[in-house]
Amino acid sequence: MSEIKASQLLKEFNLSQLKPVLIIYGDEYLTKTLVVEKFKSVLPVKVYWGDELDYTSFRNHLFSKDLFSSSKAIVIRDFEAFADNLRKDELKQIVEDIKNIKLPDRLILVVNLEKLDKDPYKSLLKLDNVDVVISKKLTSQGFLTSLKNKLAKEGKVISDENLKYLASLLNNDLMIAKNEVEKLLLYVGDKKEITKEDIDAVVTPVFEENVFNFLDKFFKKDISALKIFINLLDNGVHPFEIQSLILSQLEKALQTKILMEAGNSLEEALNKVGINHPLQKTNISNILKNLSKEEMVKLLDNLYNLEVAQKIYYQDINETSKEFILNFVRS
Repeated sequence: MSEIKASQLLKEFNLSQLKPVLIIYGDEYLTKTLVVEKFKSVLPVKVYWGDELDYTSFRNHLFSKDLFSSSKAIVIRDFEAFADNLRKDELKQIVEDIKNIKLPDRLILVVNLEKLDKDPYKSLLKLDNVDVVISKKLTSQGFLTSLKNKLAKEGKVISDENLKYLASLLNNDLMIAKNEVEKLLLYVGDKKEITKEDIDAVVTPVFEENVFNFLDKFFKKDISALKIFINLLDNGVHPFEIQSLILSQLEKALQTKILMEAGNSLEEALNKVGINHPLQKTNISNILKNLSKEEMVKLLDNLYNLEVAQKIYYQDINETSKEFILNFVRS
């Protein structure tokens, strides 16, 4: 098993030097997507999403001769969504299946994890037919440099102060930066220098997206929720706004749970609670999947105690909020 950076693979892409199975992991969405697109440019590719698959479909369809005869590469995005729902014996069999993949067939597993420190990944890393690609977000300084180089390449000048301001709106996310910088370049046109006024006119801050990302990670008890929360604070979001959103989502999930216990289907319960937007439905469904009724009630109680500490006893708002989040995701 060898490991290379996604940026290096993109610069030196040579299909003949790659093993039949490639695992690409990390928290940088754009470079993972670019790697998949690189395969698409040289091979017929069939793309699946992890939450579309179960154990039977993975074995019966992905590794059938008919499929490989019509597609030389199979990509599974969000592979962890598939792997997390497997039993130990199923994981073991999947590893054996992947072990038997040989050229010219190829399998690309896209994993949204920062570490491959559990099965099936630990077992997959031991296989002789596997290459590993890491796709990590740039450091803050690296992100600044990337932005500056992009603008300079387009013949634009920006002050260090405005560059840092632009970066603060983009959350060190290359995919978001790509889209927002393209909008900015179109807006300024032939003008050489980019000002703060230009940035404010067209660049959309990612705070709202980060809030939904935080809620998703928080209710999954993912430790990365704390990092996102701190980033939101750094960008001017008040802890009370976040706590209010947690409370709102939690109350809706609990109401939905009670209605389901009374005999309503999930869809019926969601409709009665007034949850109609697809994204909201997904968020509430995920809470119901990850938390028991008892856990929801306990979290409500802890949230109430947190606000008492903050609003009556005047304890430090930021620190108590961080402690509340950390205690929950570790519970």
